[in-house]
Amino acid sequence: MEANTEVVEDSQMDVDQYQEDKEKEEEDPFLNFVDLARSELLSLEDDSNRDDSDTSGYGWSWIVSHILKTCIAYSSGVTPAILLSELSQAWSEQRRVAVPKKRLELINHLKKNNKRTKLPNTVTIDSIYEKKFIALNSVLEAVIIDAYVLPGTNIHMLTLGDYWSSNIIDLYLHRRFYDLAGLPSGILKKGREVFLTGCYLRSTTESSGHPRLLPTEYLVILLDENQDDDAMLLGAQFCSDSFSSISLEAVNKGASYSLYARIENIESAEIRGRFGTSQRKQITLVDGDGVALNFFLWSEQVLLANLFRVGSMLALDKPYIASSVECDIQTSEEFCLEYGSATQLYLVPYIQHEEQVCLTMTPNRHQGSKQIGSYNPTQGLRVSQVSLPCDSQGTIDFSNYPFRFCSLL
Repeated sequence: MEANTEVVEDSQMDVDQYQEDKEKEEEDPFLNFVDLARSELLSLEDDSNRDDSDTSGYGWSWIVSHILKTCIAYSSGVTPAILLSELSQAWSEQRRVAVPKKRLELINHLKKNNKRTKLPNTVTIDSIYEKKFIALNSVLEAVIIDAYVLPGTNIHMLTLGDYWSSNIIDLYLHRRFYDLAGLPSGILKKGREVFLTGCYLRSTTESSGHPRLLPTEYLVILLDENQDDDAMLLGAQFCSDSFSSISLEAVNKGASYSLYARIENIESAEIRGRFGTSQRKQITLVDGDGVALNFFLWSEQVLLANLFRVGSMLALDKPYIASSVECDIQTSEEFCLEYGSATQLYLVPYIQHEEQVCLTMTPNRHQGSKQIGSYNPTQGLRVSQVSLPCDSQGTIDFSNYPFRFCSLL
C-alpha cells in the first residue's frame, strides 16, 4: 500500500509540474507576442485576399525569423509597434507578386475616364523604384489601392498606384489626414485619387525589402463633380460659405469656413524680411459670386502649388484666415487665406478641352507641316484639321497653330 501511495504521489507531482510548466509557457512574453502578431496579420486579410492566398504562411518560424531580423536591423532597440509594422510590411511584400495584378484592375478601370494631362513635376512609382530616390518637389498623381492601419498601432497606411506604373508603393499617412482615413466612411479609401508632393523616401533595411514614402503634409484629395458622392460632399460642405460671408470678427471668436473657388492665377515671389528671404506663392481664387481673394503659401508650403493648375476648382476646408496686416501684404482686401494646421484641400482638376480647327493646305503653306500631311499638286487644295487647346474661359489658344498668321496687303 505504501508503495502504491508513493507512485500516486509521484504521478500527481509530475502532473502538477507539467501544468506549472505549461502555465509558464503560456505566460512567456515572447510566445504571447508571436501569437499576437499572427492574429494581427490575419486581421489584415480581407475576404477577396483570403480566396486566393494561403494563410498558413503565418507560421511560427516565419514570424520568429522576421522578428529576429528586425531586432538585428534595429540594434538600438525595438518596440512592439516597430515589430508589428515590419512584420506586416514583410508579409505584404511577400504577396506583391500575385496581388497587384488583381488590385491594379481598379487603376485600369479609372484610367479609361482619365482625361487629365500630367502636371509638370509628375513622376511615376516605377521611376522611384528605379532611381531609389524622389525629389522633394516631385508630384505623385496616385490612386489609393488600399488603406489600412498597421497592426498593434494607430498608424494609417495608404498603398498607392498610378496610371503609368506596374509597381505600387506604401505611404505613411500624415496625422493631419487621420480623420479622413477612418473606415468605413473615410474619404481616403480604395479607389480615391490624390495628388501629393514634398515626399521623402524611406530606404530599405535588412528587414524591409521595399521602400516606403514618409508622411507628407502636402496632399490634395481629388473630387469628381460627376460622381454622386463627391457632388453631395461639395454641395453640403462647400456651397454655404462664400468669400463675402467671411468675417474677421467671427474668425476671432472661433468660426471656421469651407470655401469653393476657381484658381485664377498663380504667382511666385521672394519676400525679404528681418530673418532673411522666404519663398511665397500667391494663388488668386475667384468664388461663384465673382469675388477674388488671395490664398498664400509660405516657405516649404510653396510645394503645394505644384499640385495646382489655373482653371481647377479648389475646395478649402478650414483655411487659416489672416488679416492683410498679418499677411504682410499691400492689398485692398481686408484679409487673406493661408494653409493652416487644420486646413484640408480638395481639388476638381481642370480638364483642358480641345477643338478641331480646319485649315487649308496651299502650295506655299504645306512646307514645314509634314505632321499634317504631304501636299500633292495634282490634288489641288487640301483641307485638314488640327487640335488646338482651349483656355479656362473656353477660348481657342492659337499659339500652337502650325502656320503663322499673315496680314493681308
